Amino acid sequence: MRLFKRGQAEVIIAGQRVRCAVRPLSGCLSGQPYGEYVQDTLRLLLPYDCPIHPGEKILADDAPYVCVSIRCFPGHVQADVRRCSR
Repeated sequence: MRLFKRGQAEVIIAGQRVRCAVRPLSGCLSGQPYGEYVQDTLRLLLPYDCPIHPGEKILADDAPYVCVSIRCFPGHVQADVRRCSR
């Protein structure tokens, strides 16, 4: 059984500290576009005015991530980020 990281966190985006909620990818269809990288992918729920775009570098838990997709909702921004080696 695989454990998912879930809870509140603070990440660094464009040099700014931002509070966010960390959620697992839900269901097989959500994870399917990421293929073998699904285990390295997190879904962040960020404030609606967060300065993020695909390709943006993110530092979470002292580990580098890169934003691969975003979806904007009226109250928040949902960003899928993948762990990277840079």
